[in-house]
Amino acid sequence: MAKSNICYHNVRLNLDNEQHCRVHRVLAELNTEIHKSVNQFIVDAVDFYIRSLNDESLVKETEEPKKNAGYITREDLDGIRSDLKNEVKNEIIMLLGAALGAGTVRVAEGAAGRGNMDSTAMKAAEDTRETEDPTMMELVDGWG
Repeated sequence: MAKSNICYHNVRLNLDNEQHCRVHRVLAELNTEIHKSVNQFIVDAVDFYIRSLNDESLVKETEEPKKNAGYITREDLDGIRSDLKNEVKNEIIMLLGAALGAGTVRVAEGAAGRGNMDSTAMKAAEDTRETEDPTMMELVDGWG
């Protein structure tokens, strides 16, 4: 009859392996005057090892898969896509606002004189012109 509060784990040692041979020798010749039993010695040794590693990556995560596994999920892609859309939308709004602002300045100055308007329009166009980012242009083409 098995007891519900006891579990069993078997260990197989290969005596051709130096490390296994050393463990076998210690377990076979364990000083029971110092240690209660072979079982308690093994439990103490494994517990000491676990504590020395601070429980880092010793047990499988069953609830949630690792985020650092190197794979990207659809949820991650959707989040990146929405962030990128928001950033591009804000940038376009800013650029359109600047362009419309420059257009209203040209119309207001157009009443003062034609020559003055051309120089103001050129300055406004130079101020709002930014370097073209090839990555951004590819993304814009992909959405269109």
